[in-house]
Parts: sequence; C-alpha cells; structure tokens
Amino acid sequence: MTKNIENIVSFPVNAQRNSFFGALSSILLYRNAYTEETPFFCGKFQRNCIRCGDCGNDPFISKHHLNIYQYLITITGCAYFWTDKEIGSPFDKPYAADEFSETALDRLSLALYASGYRYEAMNKNTEENVLFDRIKQSVGKKQPVLIKLSLGDLWGVITGYNDDKNLPCIMKSRRSPQPDKDWYNKLSSIVFITDKYDSALSLPESLDHMIRHLNTANRNKLEQKIYYKLETETDGKKLGKWLNQLNGLAIETRWHASECYRNTLVTMLDNNKCTELLLKASGLHLHFHDQAWKIWGLLGVSPETFYCLPRNINELLDSSSVRTELKSLFKELFTIDRQVSDLLQECLSLL
Repeated sequence: MTKNIENIVSFPVNAQRNSFFGALSSILLYRNAYTEETPFFCGKFQRNCIRCGDCGNDPFISKHHLNIYQYLITITGCAYFWTDKEIGSPFDKPYAADEFSETALDRLSLALYASGYRYEAMNKNTEENVLFDRIKQSVGKKQPVLIKLSLGDLWGVITGYNDDKNLPCIMKSRRSPQPDKDWYNKLSSIVFITDKYDSALSLPESLDHMIRHLNTANRNKLEQKIYYKLETETDGKKLGKWLNQLNGLAIETRWHASECYRNTLVTMLDNNKCTELLLKASGLHLHFHDQAWKIWGLLGVSPETFYCLPRNINELLDSSSVRTELKSLFKELFTIDRQVSDLLQECLSLL
C-alpha cells in the first residue's frame, strides 16, 4: 500500500540553490496551509498583490514559497555569507539567543523556532524499522518530514511511503517524490516537525542576529584577502574560480535578503521610520546584486557559460585594469554590507 501527502510544492522556486531551506520551505508552506488564494504582499509596491503583471504573473503559491525561503535564509544570517562552509551539516545545534555561531550551525533550530514549530531530529543511531514507523505516523498525520541524505548538501522532503516495500517517498530538488530503496544507508539526518506553538522570536531578536552576521571578524579578514589576492595571485584560473564562488553565493543571497526586508519584515512593523530604514536596506542589497553582476561580467561569467568561468579567464585576469576594477567592486560590496548593518542597527534601536 502506498500513502502520500498531496499538493506539496516542489523546490527550488526561482533562485534557490540551498536545498535545506528549499525543502524546509516546502514543508512549512504545506503545514501553514498556504494556497493560491492566500493573499501575497508585494514588497515592490508595498501593497497586497493585485496581479498587475509586473513580476510575470507567477502563481501565488510559488511566491509564498520564495517568501518563506527568503525569510528563513535571512533571519538565520545565512543570506550574509560569502562562503558557507557548513552546507551539508545536519544543523542540529539548539538555538540560544545569547550565543552566536558565525557559520549558523543552529539554522534548523532557529528557522523552526521563528516559524513556530517544535521538532525532533534523529539519525542512524535509531534503527531503520523504528524510523520507518515514525515516518508512517507523520505521514498519517499529514506532516511531511525533512530528511538529509549522503554527505553533501542533499536535503529532501518525505511526502509518503510504500508499506509493501517499507520505503519512504522522497521529494528531492527538481524531482517529484519517488520511493528510495537506499534511504537508510544514505541517511545523515531526519527531522520530524511536530506540533505548533506560539513562537517567542521577536523582530528585534531577528535583527540582532542578522546584524551580528554582518559584522564578523572573518568577514574583515576575507575582504583583505580578496584585495591581496587580486594584487599578488598570478594563476588567473585559480583566482577566477575562487572569486566566482564568492560572488556566486553572495549575489543570490543578498537578493533574498533584499526581498525579505521589503516583503516580510516590513509587515511586522507599525513604525514608519523603521519601514523607511528597511526599504532603504532593501535598495542597497538590490544594488549589491547589480554590482555583483558587473563582477561576473569582468570574469566572463554569464548564463551562457552556465555561470562557470570561460576558457580565456587567464587572459581576462592578466589585465591590471580588470583587477583594479574587481577590487573596486568588491570594496563597494563590503561597504554596502556595512551600510545595511548600520540601517538594521538604527531600526533595532527604534523598536
């Protein structure tokens, strides 16, 4: 017998490279009963969407998925990373307001705390048949399960099971749910999202967490390292690959942060000055996104190269003028992050 939870939105939706947040957003979208009829707040025009067509008439359900993703990646601080060394981790560190992790190992606990859900994380220390019975119980309660497979960054959603073969049905990135016969061998972490409670996470607490991620010691070290490498690294391919990795992550995540400020965080406020500050921060990180595209242009990276380095990268980075322009652009990006931090700090001081 096969049993499935229907109408779970697959991921990614738009620019969502992080499968952890993508899978979790699919679960929360379902658990919070979003539908195509749920009103969507448009950050660009600061009003509920009237389907004006400016954004291409994307379905509301996809917009809500993206909103949840953007909110979670921003309030956990992951939207401010230049490198995310912890992608693939089970993220099982409990969230504590008086502690801070530069790598956001507590992103699971913080994301669910902010979303108002309790959870229980398990792994292969629990026997396969016990886990499968728990999966059946969750599916019976119409509670999709978050699962991480293998050692990489592969998170999925358990949407059902096949009782005859004792197999869970798993929705992975860009794929519809399928029975996975090797699920237990590949299992790294499994998260049962259980009952709902009134979240204690306030907007000031979120802002404080975000500000601290924008002001880490590692960030300043990285900035200086970029400038040094642009002045001294002779291997153009090696330098280009490193800069492309940094830029590729930041260009996407800062856009998510920008959208979060104007689509979600402003709706939590009744302070006009704070709204003004968040909208200004949104504009700055949109500009960050635009300037990062210029870095891609100097590196010869584009959709046509599938965002990979071109073959002539050594020739491109052999030019001192290109390196000087890259240094100037990266300096502007780090300055924008500091400016956004100041705006968020000013907003926090008013709450």
